Amino acid sequence: RPATSVHISLPPTRVHSSAPPVVGMLPSRKNVNTRNMSEETINEALVEKLQQYAAKPGDNVDQLRSVAAKLHSRTTSQDKQVKVLTLERFRRKKSDLLTVILNLLETVRDHITATSLAGIIYECISPKSGLTRNNALRKLVDLNATNVFVKMVIQQLSTNTSESFLQELVLILGQLAQKDPKFSLKVRLLNGVKTFHHLLKVHYHNHNKMMQPVLIIMKTLARNVNTTALLVKDGIASTIEKTLLHVGFYPSIRLRLLLNVFNHLTKNNNFCVKMVKGGTVQLLVKMFDRWDKYEGKMKYKICSYTLFTLQHVCSLKIGRSALRSCSGQNVLYKFCQFCPDEKMYDTLLARVCNIISLCIEKKELPVATEQSPAQYQLPVKTVSTEVDDESDDSGDASADDENDVDKEDSELNLQLNNLPQRSIRDLDSLKMYTKFWCELQTDQKLKSDSIDNEPIAPQHSHHFSMYDRDNYFSIPPTITRLPNNERHSNTSNQWQASIDNRSMYNLSAVDSLTPGKSRRSVYCEVASSVRSIIPFVKVAYPDMVASESPTVLEPLNNKERKTCRAKMIACVERGLKSESNMANVVYDLDTLLANKRVEKTGKLINNDEERLRLKESGYRLCFESRFESGNLRKVIQIGSREYDLILTPDVNSREHCTWFYFEVSNMDANLPYVFNIINCEKSNSQFNFGMKPLLYSVKEAVLGNPGWVREGSDICYFRNPYPSSSKNQKKRTYLTATFTIKFPHNYDICYLAYHYPYTYSQLLTHIWCWKQSLMSNIVFRAESLCLSLNKNEIPVLTITAPDSYNNLITDREVIFLTARVHPGESNSSWIMHGTLQYLLEDSLAAANARMKYVFKVVPMLNPEGVINGCNRCGLTNEDLNRRWSQPSADLHPSIYHTKGLLDYCVRVLKKVPYVFCDFHGHSRRKNVFLYGCSSQESWLEVDRDKVEEPLDFLMLPNIMSSLTTGFALPLCKFSFERHKETTARVTVWREFGVKRSYTMECSYCGCDVGPNKGFHLNTTHLKGIGNNFGVAISCLYEETQWRLKIIEANQVIDRDHIPTNKELSNLEEQDCSDSEDSSDDNY
Repeated sequence: RPATSVHISLPPTRVHSSAPPVVGMLPSRKNVNTRNMSEETINEALVEKLQQYAAKPGDNVDQLRSVAAKLHSRTTSQDKQVKVLTLERFRRKKSDLLTVILNLLETVRDHITATSLAGIIYECISPKSGLTRNNALRKLVDLNATNVFVKMVIQQLSTNTSESFLQELVLILGQLAQKDPKFSLKVRLLNGVKTFHHLLKVHYHNHNKMMQPVLIIMKTLARNVNTTALLVKDGIASTIEKTLLHVGFYPSIRLRLLLNVFNHLTKNNNFCVKMVKGGTVQLLVKMFDRWDKYEGKMKYKICSYTLFTLQHVCSLKIGRSALRSCSGQNVLYKFCQFCPDEKMYDTLLARVCNIISLCIEKKELPVATEQSPAQYQLPVKTVSTEVDDESDDSGDASADDENDVDKEDSELNLQLNNLPQRSIRDLDSLKMYTKFWCELQTDQKLKSDSIDNEPIAPQHSHHFSMYDRDNYFSIPPTITRLPNNERHSNTSNQWQASIDNRSMYNLSAVDSLTPGKSRRSVYCEVASSVRSIIPFVKVAYPDMVASESPTVLEPLNNKERKTCRAKMIACVERGLKSESNMANVVYDLDTLLANKRVEKTGKLINNDEERLRLKESGYRLCFESRFESGNLRKVIQIGSREYDLILTPDVNSREHCTWFYFEVSNMDANLPYVFNIINCEKSNSQFNFGMKPLLYSVKEAVLGNPGWVREGSDICYFRNPYPSSSKNQKKRTYLTATFTIKFPHNYDICYLAYHYPYTYSQLLTHIWCWKQSLMSNIVFRAESLCLSLNKNEIPVLTITAPDSYNNLITDREVIFLTARVHPGESNSSWIMHGTLQYLLEDSLAAANARMKYVFKVVPMLNPEGVINGCNRCGLTNEDLNRRWSQPSADLHPSIYHTKGLLDYCVRVLKKVPYVFCDFHGHSRRKNVFLYGCSSQESWLEVDRDKVEEPLDFLMLPNIMSSLTTGFALPLCKFSFERHKETTARVTVWREFGVKRSYTMECSYCGCDVGPNKGFHLNTTHLKGIGNNFGVAISCLYEETQWRLKIIEANQVIDRDHIPTNKELSNLEEQDCSDSEDSSDDNY
């Protein structure tokens, strides 16, 4: 298509007779094009000569010097047109000029020529040289230019021949340091860390052009823990302090960069100690005291980096003492009082309050011991491990604040024998799982010599092809095919009866229940049989009546910034005071357990309806949480209607306080009650980003409006002065989740929760209900997989269609689903509930899914944690999702036997599950998304050598995206790091070769995409997500095969893009046409 002509029309100009005519004010397009062609011709001639002389640089020294100087002059020309055209010539994507110059720099001996060549490269990547500079930077990174220039810097410092050449090299490295992800590693391997420290020593006292790029390089090196350690040993603390004195407090780019270097270096404890001893803390406090003298964005950045530095220093006792000794707390408190109102300063105020809280004199959490009062004697000792703070991949720190951890090539390219050790079970021990797979058994005896006794090798692109399917997917000779599509076995009638039985159970809690009972009665009976660590005194009303949420959308909270600021400052002021005006303990679990031992002698009940409108003595609220999933430990009244709440840590633990569930009563209606949960641990929360706590009113339920509703105002989340029991070496403080509730009725009985509760007893009750309403065309088995540590049953469910002549069960693929490995993630149980409801419903789509697949479901992997109100662990104080590689039958029975089921399916039945998915909740992100496994995105090099078909693991997220509002496809990721090797997702992918191995993550909060953007997720949404997952599984196989055929026909090879339905429709049309170039389109 020809370029459109651009006509510039000028308004008519009145020209006086005395004025000269206006001629040539605008150059014609022809003249511009002519000049461009002329300049491009000159560039091409010079480039051609450069390439010619570069072939033999030793023979053309003078000529090469002249050409390099001319090209350098043109890249720095004051004539913008000349400069732009010359730089564009060097930065063309398909040009190899940068490669030529880089090779010349390594071989040329003339420093004048080298300086010109280095100058050309710098101009190509200079920050002010245009948008296309990124192309040049990427090209240099790919060419490993960092190594070349670091070597040259080291050489120049040793010979000290050309200061101008050294300056150009440092300027280039200053840009590469910001783009090369392995910059620190390369510098360290070349022994260049001390070299750049030396450059800072030499140049900190003069503010020449080299100072700024050296600080940029130091910032990059300081972000890496290994190079930071080398810098500290080399005495960087003294150098950086002198640099600060010479740079001064006047706001500048150098000061900002220097403070950012401080920010990263202070993550090293040894540097903090040396910095404190050198008196730098006093300098930083003095500089921060001048914060109101700064202006604009520079004010914010200088304050931010200074506060980060002080926060790191104050995590050590010596740092806190230094801050107090120079009246740092007073300076920081003054900032609280005069902090600007702009939103951008909210984070600075929070950081200031955090530093003050760290420096407050010892103020322990008001409990006798931080160890949980729920203690369980383990059969064997556990292995001490750190528990991750999030279910899978997550974090709330910005990239700028994260440490860069480099690894040697030998570390990055670990071989398989350096992977986490895994337990390999012999085949005899797997025989115990035969009864759980009876629907896939034949009456043929499996001979031990026909079964591969070796652990399954990771395979990612040959699903089922590695197994001999013929022997296992054919009907045994002893089974005859009858004309009416029924099957009859001469020797296996008992097995056939067992799979045709629609409800084979051996769950004692369910088997003992008789039909015809009310749901309330069933729930109380089931709950009474549950074994807990702390004796329960009741069942919670919402769980007994199977309460859900209203169907109306509930908007996210609009954070009241001024209120949150006031609460943070009030928390600091309360911490600074030695005594509180009011501190009455109104609930104390430790005292209740010590003074009154509750024995479970009878059936647990709930009498909340009878207690309505009964006023307790006094005007304070009454609390209770000794019921399933409850975890309130202590309540202290600190004001007329304000209460500090302390949550119970996980069993046998001092940590993991996020989930909460408790009862409150004796309230007055429509008055604001403030609740401060003061021992939260996560560094941030969705309470800061729109999430509201949940409220359930028994009175409303009696009036006919049952359900959990999002309630609360003045909601925020911030650090407080109470020191945390974290095992981290640096001091941390707990965080406070605070909210205000107005109860709707006088003397009501209400329940407050972090998220919609879904108890172990609820699961068993639902299994009983499903059993009662089971359709005749569904095979549904609920069995006890094993007993937990405290002798509670762990259900495993089997769902499929009855066997038939045309659709043998043995020909069906296996779908394996798990949930609730982390007990606080109750939303995962609601999603699983939705999936199970879908699979058991009498619809054509569900029937189709049952006919295609055998579903094995372990709906609650960690019942002990759920029962006892834990957030992360069970009874062993271990994250069970980090135990999949080597689970212990004694300590982790649910993981051990669930993995055993998978092991049996793969090694004995020779059926690799078609899909594995583990359902989780996410506390820091919104929406719903999936994590999968791609060998091409593995941390292990040997994985990346595997051949895979990306569509295999990309299709399910794509289908979910089209079905589910709130599903965020951009949040889906398929990479995994080494520390994820022991999770269910990666273990199942690696050990059992399941290509479609996923973790489904769902927000506790709500959505920021789709039609539900700005609203909370409720139980209807959660069950809908589970329902849609079932629909997606139903059509996954056909959808994958259909798209593969279209893609193969059109040679679609872009693995980074999943074709949409519209794109595939276009492809299908092209495939039916005779167009020659239909196969050239890439999607």
